[in-house]
Amino acid sequence: MNSSAIILAGGKSKRMGTDKALLGFGGKTLLERAINLCKSFSSELLISSNHQSHSNFGYHVVADEVKNCGPMGGIYSCLKQSETDWNLVLSVDAAFVDSDFLTFLISQTGNFDAVVPTSASGAEPLIALYHKSSLPILENMLQCGDYKMHNFINKLNTNWVDATAQLKRNKKLFTNLNRPEDL
Repeated sequence: MNSSAIILAGGKSKRMGTDKALLGFGGKTLLERAINLCKSFSSELLISSNHQSHSNFGYHVVADEVKNCGPMGGIYSCLKQSETDWNLVLSVDAAFVDSDFLTFLISQTGNFDAVVPTSASGAEPLIALYHKSSLPILENMLQCGDYKMHNFINKLNTNWVDATAQLKRNKKLFTNLNRPEDL
C-alpha cells in the first residue's frame, strides 16, 4: 500500500518541560526513532511541528495551519499536504510502537476513512491511519472549534481494530512518554 507517514512532533511538551521530540531514548531522539520506524512503511514522511529545529532531520516539517487545537491541527495540515490517500499517524512520544504493530495496522485498511486501534483502555487515535477522505469532516470540526480526536474518529467510517493480541506481545505498545519520570 502506498502511504505517507505523519509524525506528530509539534506538541508543547508542558508535562515534560522540554521538547519531547528531541529527547534521547535508547540512543536516539524520540523523533529519530519515529522516523526510522515510519520510513519503511511510507513513500513520504511529514513531520507535524511548529518547531523549525525538527527540519534538521531532512524531512518536510509542516506547521499547523490552525493554531492551538492540539493534534487535530497537525493531522489536518499534513493531510492537506500529503501526496497519498492513506496516512499513517504516529505521535512522537509513542516510543514503544514497533514495525510488527504497524504492519498489522496497515493490513486493516479496506474501505474505511480511518483505522484506529482499540484496547481495554480505549481508542488510540494518535497511532492510527487516516484516509484523505476524512479531510472535509476534520476541516468542519476545526471551523466549529471542536478539537477532540474522539469526536473526529466517531464521525468517520472507522475500522476499530482490536489490539489486545498485540498488547499481550508488547505490553508497553500504547505507553506515551509525557513526563521526565516516564523516561
